[in-house]
Amino acid sequence: MTIFAIMMPSAQPNLVAEIEKNFAGEFLSLTDTQYLVSFDGTAVELVAKLGIYNSKERGKTPTGNAIVFATSSYFGRGPATVWDWIKAKLEAAPNV
Repeated sequence: MTIFAIMMPSAQPNLVAEIEKNFAGEFLSLTDTQYLVSFDGTAVELVAKLGIYNSKERGKTPTGNAIVFATSSYFGRGPATVWDWIKAKLEAAPNV
């Protein structure tokens, strides 16, 4: 599994609702503007799935604004619950 960081410039309830709907059990809220999502796709696919931007549906109103990027490694200081979640998701078998 890949873990993606979703960083919003401000709280965006519509985007948060899409994260909660599409990734139940596969996301972790760090703050009201920072989320981690475990997903078996690319950043482009995740952005499209969340409705942030989809080149095939350019006229559709976006759910919000965010920067989305995949993690390749991690390090830092934070609550044990965050480290435990990251470890569990990185070790999970990909959805087939």
